This record gives sequence, C-alpha cells and structure tokens, in this order.
Amino acid sequence: MENDNNRRKFIKNVGIGAAAIGTAGLAGVLSSCKGQKQEQKAVTTSSKIQWQATSFWNPKVRIMFDMIKLFCQNVKEMTDGQFEIKLYGGGELVPPPGAFDAVSKGTVQMGTGSPYFWAGKSTAFNWFGSIPFGMNAQSVNSWFYEGNGQTLMNELYDRFDLVPRIIGNSGMQMGGWYMKKINSLEDFKGLKMRIGSIAGKVLSEVGVTTVFVPPGEIFPALERGVVDAAEFVGPVHDILLGLYKVAKYYYTPGWHEQGPTLDIFFNKKAYNDLPKHFQRILDIAAADINIRTLAAFDAQSGAALDTLVKEHNVDVQVYPDDILKKLKIISKEVIEEESQKDPFALKVHQDYMAFQAKTAVWGKMSEKVYWNTMA
Repeated sequence: MENDNNRRKFIKNVGIGAAAIGTAGLAGVLSSCKGQKQEQKAVTTSSKIQWQATSFWNPKVRIMFDMIKLFCQNVKEMTDGQFEIKLYGGGELVPPPGAFDAVSKGTVQMGTGSPYFWAGKSTAFNWFGSIPFGMNAQSVNSWFYEGNGQTLMNELYDRFDLVPRIIGNSGMQMGGWYMKKINSLEDFKGLKMRIGSIAGKVLSEVGVTTVFVPPGEIFPALERGVVDAAEFVGPVHDILLGLYKVAKYYYTPGWHEQGPTLDIFFNKKAYNDLPKHFQRILDIAAADINIRTLAAFDAQSGAALDTLVKEHNVDVQVYPDDILKKLKIISKEVIEEESQKDPFALKVHQDYMAFQAKTAVWGKMSEKVYWNTMA
C-alpha cells in the first residue's frame, strides 16, 4: 500500500511538472514575479479534456484490461485531473473487433487491442503484433524504441487517421491445448484448432482447419467438439477459462506468439488537438504500461502454471524438436508469401527480419547460453 501511495504521489508530481512546462512561457510573459503559482493556476483553471475509449478486451481479461484502466488512471493523475479518459470494455460500446474503426472514425478518441487483430485491413499489421518464430518481447521493445518499429507503425496507422503506441506484451505464450498428444506433423492432420493470424495459415499447410472462436467461447467449443485444440495466451488466462477441464495436454513453446505486442491508438485529430505536454504524457504513460504489462505476465505465469500442474493434473508437453524445425521452415515460406501481398508489408518485413538477425547475435551469446546452464 505504501509503494502504491508513493507511486501516486510521484505520478501526480510528474504530471503537474509536465503541465507547468506547457504554460511556463505564457506565465513568464504575464508576470514573472508570480512564479509557479501563476503557472499552476493557468493549468487548473483550464477546461477539462474528456475522452472515451473502447477496448478489444473486457474486464474479465486480466492484466490486459487492468493495465488499460491503470493507463487511464495515470493520465488523470499526471494531468492533475485535467485529462480524463472513460474506458469501456469490449462489447460495451462496440463489438471488440470494432474498436479500430470506432477510433479511426472519431466515434471515440482511444482504442486498444493488438495489431494483428487489424490484419484484415492490411497484412502489415501482423508484424507489429506477432509472427511465428519472430522476436521475443525484449527484442520487440528494442525494435520499437531503438529501431524503426515505431516509425513504421506510425506510417501504417496514419493511413487510418490513428496515432499508435505499444502498450504491453505477454511475452512467450504457450503452444495450446490438445485432446491428444502431438508426436509428429501427421498428428496435426484433420485437427480443428482455435488459432488465428499467420500461425493459422502455417498450420493449415499441415492439415489443420482453423476456427475463429472468441475467448469466452473457447471452453464450450472444446467441450462440444467444435474444435479439437485451442490456444489463447498462457497459464494466467487459460486457467481462468477452465481449459484444463476439457483438454488434457498443454503444449509449449508458443512458436506462433513469442512476443505478441498490445497496442493503444488515438484518433489522429483528437491527439493533435491536445496540448503538446498532454501528448507527451500519453506517450510516457503508454511506455510505463508497456513495461508493467510484461512484468505482470512474468510475475504471474509461473504460479498459474504451477497450479495447473499440481492441482489440476495438467500434462505439460514440449513440442518435439523435429516438429518445431518443420514448422519454422513452413512459417518462413508463409511469412514471405504474406509479405508479398502489400508493398508496405514487404518493407516492414524486411526491416523486422534485419533487426531480428542483429539482436539474435547478442541473444545467442548471452540469454541462450545463460538459460542452457539453468536447464
């Protein structure tokens, strides 16, 4: 509780400081002798800004929705109550997939989800979300903050009158739940699986029929045999869905989503109409939640997995090496083919792969060696 109070005090002080910077020039012209009191008055007497936000996630989806709530709370505190964002969960204002269009059209000012949810508008969105055998969360963050990731993302979202930022990452996910063991690629043939994005196209190459099932319907779909296998996120969310009750085998690793990014996007006009220091506060608040989201997944996943194994007798399996090697070859072919569908997607793909290769050099000499010693 003490740490939380300290965080709130810090955020509030940062916000007041940022707001004061935005008015310092005007305050100095009016009266330099009034100093900070004059600056603070200029902020607190201005009209409040009120936004509405819609999310792909509903309040039952822990971490993702909770972190967006925290983002809105932080923005309010950092602006000393001058900027409020009212958050609605998926389905409360618009259906979850409609979040993107609602913000693009200016129906609401802010939305959240994951970039690959919008791949129907351009396949280029896939690379900003997750591609099979792509970068992990640490490398993805490096691409956005130290590479061309954010610049390319800005360029893509700008086509839809949006200003995007990354706001989280689940880290390495699990490979999915199966009714039977997967010992070879042959075992995939004939399966009906809940899996999407490019990964679904990869598995279709080995005989899997992919089925779209919303998160809340995965359990009954498995129970009724609508699907034979399903993936969602990882232990934290999978245990809440009760998937262990209907599928015995839980596979790792999540070759399809090893560092999936979550996004937050603002209506371009609404963002540009904000005072510059409020824009900066949104940017900083997003970066803060980006780190906190990954931290939450890392902190909670181990305990959730432990519960699944020890209390619910889940059989955790590792995909055989030969399956992963073959899926990697197929993924490379599918991703290359997908990148050819759109000149901008090809541009993003080439930049992404170049950055992945560059960061892998260090990862293989550091993280990989370290984790091998821990085996």
